[in-house]
Amino acid sequence: MDNTVLKMALAGLLHDIGKFGEMGMHVSPEFLDGNAGLYQPFFNGRHTHRHAVYTAAFIDHVEKLLPRQFNKAEWGLDDSFVNLAAGHHKPETPMQWIIAMADRVSSGWDRSNFDADYNQAIAWQDYRKTRLLPVFERLMQKRQDRKDYAYGYPLKEITPQNIFPQKRDKVEPVKDEDAAKEYKALFDEFVFALEQLLHKDVNIELWFEHLDSLLLIYTSMIPAARAGKVIPDISLYDHSRAVSALAAALYLYHRDTDMMTIDAIRDYDVSKFLLIGGDFYGIQNFIFNDSGEAGKHRAKILRGRSFAVSLYSELAADMLCREIGLPPTSLLLNAAGKFTIISPNTSSAHEALKSVEERVNGWLMGISYGECAIGFSAEEATPSDFVSGRFIDLWDRQQDKMAARKSRKFDLDEYGGVVSGYRDGFKNNLNPPLCPYCGKRPASQEAEAFKQNKEDKSMCSICRDHIFLGEYLVKQERIAITTNDADIKGVGKKLLAPIFDEYQVAFIGGGLNDLARSGKLLKYWDISISESGRMSKDVTARFLNGYVPVYREDDLEDDRYLAGKSSEEKKLAMIEEIKIDKEERKTPKTFAHLAAKAQNVKAADGRNNYCGIQAIGVLKADVDQLGLLMACGLSDEDFTISRLATLSRQLNFFFAVYLPNLLNTDPRFMDVYTVFAGGDDLFLIGPWNRIMDLADFLRERFTAYTCFNGNIHFSAGISLEKPNTPLSTLAKDVEEALEKAKDGNPDKAKRGSCITVFNETATWDEYARLREIRNSLEQWRNDHIINNAMIYRLNNFIGMASLEKEILKENGIRIGDMECLKWRALFRYTSERNIGRQMKDEVGKKSAQELFGRVAGWLDEYGGRLRIALWNVIYNNR
Repeated sequence: MDNTVLKMALAGLLHDIGKFGEMGMHVSPEFLDGNAGLYQPFFNGRHTHRHAVYTAAFIDHVEKLLPRQFNKAEWGLDDSFVNLAAGHHKPETPMQWIIAMADRVSSGWDRSNFDADYNQAIAWQDYRKTRLLPVFERLMQKRQDRKDYAYGYPLKEITPQNIFPQKRDKVEPVKDEDAAKEYKALFDEFVFALEQLLHKDVNIELWFEHLDSLLLIYTSMIPAARAGKVIPDISLYDHSRAVSALAAALYLYHRDTDMMTIDAIRDYDVSKFLLIGGDFYGIQNFIFNDSGEAGKHRAKILRGRSFAVSLYSELAADMLCREIGLPPTSLLLNAAGKFTIISPNTSSAHEALKSVEERVNGWLMGISYGECAIGFSAEEATPSDFVSGRFIDLWDRQQDKMAARKSRKFDLDEYGGVVSGYRDGFKNNLNPPLCPYCGKRPASQEAEAFKQNKEDKSMCSICRDHIFLGEYLVKQERIAITTNDADIKGVGKKLLAPIFDEYQVAFIGGGLNDLARSGKLLKYWDISISESGRMSKDVTARFLNGYVPVYREDDLEDDRYLAGKSSEEKKLAMIEEIKIDKEERKTPKTFAHLAAKAQNVKAADGRNNYCGIQAIGVLKADVDQLGLLMACGLSDEDFTISRLATLSRQLNFFFAVYLPNLLNTDPRFMDVYTVFAGGDDLFLIGPWNRIMDLADFLRERFTAYTCFNGNIHFSAGISLEKPNTPLSTLAKDVEEALEKAKDGNPDKAKRGSCITVFNETATWDEYARLREIRNSLEQWRNDHIINNAMIYRLNNFIGMASLEKEILKENGIRIGDMECLKWRALFRYTSERNIGRQMKDEVGKKSAQELFGRVAGWLDEYGGRLRIALWNVIYNNR
């Protein structure tokens, strides 16, 4: 990357760091007075926007913690770094004006009012006590003033716990001095972490990405704007990152068009930007493709493919940024296989987009034969298009282009017809020649070295890489992304097939400074979140890993793995697969072991006997009508690029930060496997009964996370499967359940907010009540108030009550269907014979009558949905 581009991007990223450091640094009055005229506007007899001079103080005071280039005169062109970062409120040179324009465009200010409002806004008295307000609370709601908000975020670093909004009286200090102390404590922690950042004087581009990650952790909970009447719901991090992206794009545009003048830079009406979108098509087919022979590698290959999708999307965006010459902050939105890049609108950017698209999809065609692709689209934009009230139109145009692009994933003129040379890739000396895991690619001679035992079948290089990723993701916390030609020791620690033929992925621990110094270490990520919720702060923290259940010491003592096995051979196989490595290298649990965990202990005889079916539950969920929420949830004036970035990141955090930590720390859910979770959706696999518990728990937590805004909700589908079910069948069954949930709400104006289980769809409120009914039925069974015969007969009555509801919706009733109308009489007769048979006294008979009334009421109210409660009891006790 060009040094000046990097310098502009870093200046944009740090331009408002003074808002963070103002209460955390001791700055002498001499420094403040001596630099006020240089960086602060003057209005009504006083200097305003004091944070600008504190930005300069930060760069000056922590000089030793920043790369040496920052204060070198020859680093980049023209202005010093400190003047670029701190001069955005009083710009004097073209490059300072680029940062200033990026700041104003990111905030949605137009040319006519930023001079009147932006530089004259006076910080209100309690600005230190101002806390970030949730965008969620205003979606589809009228929130016109700060007092209309009930929730806020604590001024803390992000953790799985801190990202939840709280009541404002819990997070807003009463006293100004307490507010200042909170800022200082957080800033001190940030400065300490800044000192630990790796690669500072080895590779500044790599350090830049680590710094971006550190700012994410420490400034995501700080409001970007605290002055005037503005609603402080945009985070300092998202605003600063957008400024960084816009500044880099503006600089490249004006440099390449030879228009580096203040007047040209201030022109709002020229198409200076390209808003580039990317979308990974065919994710589900790619992840769940299965010839039915994945066997014991099923969990690893599923996890590896899911992670590979994240890598392909991430690295396709990275390749495009590098080709154009953009910094990593130009990748403004990135989650769930979709990304958005802010690029300059130059001929070289257009050529880079075409080149990268061809290389990326050429490689994907070579490994998937048209099954998946990454679609790129670009929309030209002026600075005026980002202005408050107009950005929604730009965003809609971009989304329409992305939707149209989806219908033409590949150039059929180039890729249509027979796959050239396909048969030539097969080697008949391999067993089998066709990879049994994907069922489409030829087995590879290079992958033979990675067979774990003689029973393992030959595989293709891509499936070997996916198994490799799925295995090492749970063993290693750090990942190195290098150039393809990097010298990585140990062939077993890297991919056989580098991504796009350009990116190598390796799990290595040493030699990184040499790789970084040579420019071959492109990224270095820590993908872990500790049980306490702490994230890595010395390198880039990326939330891509999800959670995978691994074998623990207590698994060696769990007799459920042996229960119900028909032969000693099967029992031995289950035991042998439990691997506890002495070096604490973790091994993912197989689906068979997860299914066994669904069994329950029979406590009646005091022995280790178990009941319940051995099955896995598959849960898929996504946020309902997210496109509508994004497009219509905010007024046109409130829909800005920075607010969109904040909303997108916060939504992603629930699935990518909170959920994995929950699974890792809550004993109820430690056997639940994350296939993918991010953006606005999730796909989980685990013991079927734990999955049913988790669904309701996640709904409750998501409701709290989105400030109990009734317009924001998700739908879910759950299917029960045998552990050896083909992956493609798992995906198909749960997708059908989710689609049924999406269409199952009786309130047609409120699509979704439902769950489908056992092919029955209920609203979330009904599901919560049905779980209470399940508990009641379970308790009555345990207390011998109702017997097993009645439990099973109740299933027949559910069918009759359900049919009654269906036929009463119709205009006419067929004679053959009228039998179901007798269910009440038949149920009374059966109840008297089976409910409370051991209750001989009058009290007992009265209790039995009360139970009959309750169950009859449930049948009448829920019909077929009562199966959600009943079958849960049956399957848990079978």
